[in-house]
Amino acid sequence: MKPVHKLETDDVLAKHVFDADGRVLLRAGVKLTPGYIRSLKSMGFVYVYVQDDETYDIVIEETVRAEVQQEVVMKVKHTFDRIAASRHSASVAAVRHSIIRADSSLEGADLDDADFAARDAGDGLLPGLADVGEQFADLFKLLLDELMGDQTFIVNLTAIYSSDAYLYTHSMNVGILAAALGMARGFDERRIRKFGVGAMLHDIGKLLIDPDILNKPGRLSAEERLEIERHCELGYQILRRQPDISILSAHCALQHHEKFDGTGYPRKLKGEEIHEFGRLLAVPDVYDALVTNRVYRRAFLPHEAVAYLVKEAGSHFDPAVVDLFLKHVNIYPNGTPVALSDGTSGVVARANPDNLQRPVVLVLAAAGGKVQPYEVNLAQASDLEIAWVGLSDDE
Repeated sequence: MKPVHKLETDDVLAKHVFDADGRVLLRAGVKLTPGYIRSLKSMGFVYVYVQDDETYDIVIEETVRAEVQQEVVMKVKHTFDRIAASRHSASVAAVRHSIIRADSSLEGADLDDADFAARDAGDGLLPGLADVGEQFADLFKLLLDELMGDQTFIVNLTAIYSSDAYLYTHSMNVGILAAALGMARGFDERRIRKFGVGAMLHDIGKLLIDPDILNKPGRLSAEERLEIERHCELGYQILRRQPDISILSAHCALQHHEKFDGTGYPRKLKGEEIHEFGRLLAVPDVYDALVTNRVYRRAFLPHEAVAYLVKEAGSHFDPAVVDLFLKHVNIYPNGTPVALSDGTSGVVARANPDNLQRPVVLVLAAAGGKVQPYEVNLAQASDLEIAWVGLSDDE
C-alpha cells in the first residue's frame, strides 16, 4: 500500500483501482505513468497497492473478493441513482409531507415482533422502487456468502475506490461490517439478513437531501445541519413502505445517529432505548466515514479512527459494540505501511487474530535507511507501538 502523493512513474499496481461506478479504472499489473498518477490524485484517491520486491510474498487478504465488491457497488449505484432521479418528482414532496416522529402503531411495541407490520396500503412513496427490498436482500446475500466462509469473522477492507463513490462504497462497507458484527454477536441468519439489509440502506434518506448541502466543503449553517439530520426520518419513511423490508431494517435508517448518552438524533434515545441494530450500526457507520476522504476533511488514518471510537465509547457508542468491533475488524490489512515508535518502519505482514491492533510487521528501514528485512510481532513486543500508518512526508 502506498500513498498516492508518493507514487512514482513505473510503480506497478498490485490491486485493481475502481471508479465511482464500480468499474475497473486501472488494473493490477499496470505500470503507472505521470498521467495516471495525476488522475489518481485529482479523483481523490488516498493510497493504492503497488508491487514491491521486498514484500512480494505478503498476501493481501480479502474478506470479500474484489469482483464481488465490484458487482455490489455497481448495483448499489444503479439503484441509488434511480432513487435520486425521483427526488425531482412530486413523490419527494409526498415523502417530506409524511414525516412523522415515529409510527404511533409502533410506540412501545417490541420491534422484533412487529417485523413487517404497520405498513401503509399501496406502493412505496417513491415510484418504481417496490423491488428495492428484494434487490438489497440479494446484494447482501452476495456479501454474506463471502463472509460465511470465514468463521473467524475478521474483516479486511482492501478494495480501492474513487472518493466520488463514497455513498455506494459506504453502503457496501457498512453492510460487510454489520454482517461481521451480527455473526460475532450470535445472530441467526434471518436476523443477520435483516440487519445487513438495513445497514446497506441506512443512508438512503440522503438521496432526498440537496447534494449541494451534503457536499458543502465549508461549515454548515444551523438550517443546513437540520436539513441533513432529516435523512434519518426520510430514510425510515421510504423503507417502512417498501415490500420485503422489515420494520427492523427500516429502523437502521431511523436510529443510526442516536448516541448512547442520549445526545443523538432524531429522537435522543439513550442506552438500551436504542434498538440493538442502531447501537451496532453506529460504530461501523462512523468508522467507515472517518477513514474516507471527504470534501470537507481528509481521511482519518485507521488508528486515529479507532482512537476516536475508543474515546467515544460510553458517550457516542455502546462500549460493548466498540469492543466487538475491535475484535473483528482488522484496521491494519496486510501490506499496510507503518512506522513504529522506535523509529523503524515497514509493512504489516499478517494479523494476530487474538489482537488485531498488534500485527506482525516486516521492518524494512531504520533511521532513514534500508535494513535487512526482519519481522517484529507486536503482540510480543509490549515496548513498541504503531506510531504512524502510511509513509511520513520525509520518507
